[in-house]
Amino acid sequence: MSLFKNFNISKFKSKKPPGDRSITTYSEIQQIKNIKADEKFVKEKDDIFNVFKKVASQHNISYPAEMVTKLMDDSAIVIMQLKNYFNRPRPQELAKEFNIDLKIVELESAKTPSYPSGHSAQGVLIGKFLADEYPIAADKFLKESKNISFSRNMAKVHYRSDSEFGERLGDALYDNFKNEM
Repeated sequence: MSLFKNFNISKFKSKKPPGDRSITTYSEIQQIKNIKADEKFVKEKDDIFNVFKKVASQHNISYPAEMVTKLMDDSAIVIMQLKNYFNRPRPQELAKEFNIDLKIVELESAKTPSYPSGHSAQGVLIGKFLADEYPIAADKFLKESKNISFSRNMAKVHYRSDSEFGERLGDALYDNFKNEM
């Protein structure tokens, strides 16, 4: 049974992304274009499970792999419903329409619609879960959740608004999970 079976997705369906040809989208593409890409950082943060596992290992914490996997798998259902509902094109697609040369970091994980950022949502969800479970490393887990989110902008595969919406979704998913437990 899904951990998020009682999650109220409808309130998130009302939070539309900026229009494809809006000045906001244009500005967001320019913003991510100007972020210097660190491909090693981006590729490391692409693997959410192992980012947090590494922090746990550094703090001699027993990593709750099964629960992290369950949180990721079950949250992916909600995230994909929203991605498919909004169906926002990735930045590289709209950059062409604006005549902007956007050099992205190629990632297999960036093949779905853009809004919301699933990495941002899952980074926050898992980061908050681990921070609450292991307060001794809370600041490190929460820092990694921000790094995961930012790495998607650095890779130029998400607009800032995708990441911000993903982070809010991650907060709500965690609150739902915590209230259901």
